[in-house]
Amino acid sequence: MLALDKETFSYWVTHPEDLTPTDLVQLQESLSTYPYCQSLHTLLAKAASVHQRSQTVPYVRQAAAHALSRNALRKLIDNEFQWSENLLTKLNELSARHVPIPDDYQQESYALFKSKTGLGSGFPKLSLLQWANQPDQNDVLTEPIVTIPTPEDPTLTEKNLQNDLVQIVETAPALPVPTPEDIERQRQLDLIESFIKNEPRISPIKAKPTEPLEQEDLTKRSKPTGGGFVTESFAKILAKQGKVDKAIEIYKQLMVKSPEKKAYFAAKISELKGDLSDS
Repeated sequence: MLALDKETFSYWVTHPEDLTPTDLVQLQESLSTYPYCQSLHTLLAKAASVHQRSQTVPYVRQAAAHALSRNALRKLIDNEFQWSENLLTKLNELSARHVPIPDDYQQESYALFKSKTGLGSGFPKLSLLQWANQPDQNDVLTEPIVTIPTPEDPTLTEKNLQNDLVQIVETAPALPVPTPEDIERQRQLDLIESFIKNEPRISPIKAKPTEPLEQEDLTKRSKPTGGGFVTESFAKILAKQGKVDKAIEIYKQLMVKSPEKKAYFAAKISELKGDLSDS
């Protein structure tokens, strides 16, 4: 897969109407690398609407899911935008300042961009002063050609106009009869367009005014700890402080908490009871 360069991407964004079938394939490959790029989804939907009309619906749905404005997406696909030439002007200024353009931009889109903007593969060889000193062909004085209008016969003009209208009516091609597939596709496109125009939003679920709002009792989530820390370290501290009864109680709680260590804690309790009887 050819890496998407910034010049090609900039030209796509400023000239979406020039997208080619080759660009459509490269857009699909670029989306596999940048699946969350909103501009790529929009450009792919635009290219599909021109070159793959039968597959336009899924691409438009994906673009609508990533678009910030669905009305703007609809205007782009329906050619209701007049695109800005600011970026193109900046690139022309770079060319005029003799900023070199890398030679590895051989993609079809950028070649088309260079041919449309007149950049070519090189820069003007004359300096600005030499360009200024060259005479302008428009400045050469030539004798104006005087044309004498001939009088027109209104009757002949009207007859010619009627003949032209008859020929236009006779040669007008018959409209093709839409197939069931075309009708279904148009229905889907109309449904998508109405959805985009309405821009529905999912509103949060609200309780009925007559129903009281129940507050959850958060105290039910937490279980009582039984007072203090129930750990073996805490039991040892209590035993060292001479609080043997409390230490034994902690070990009993640990036996319930960790049944697999029941024998170990039972031995600790017996040891503490022996120390208590000796004292």
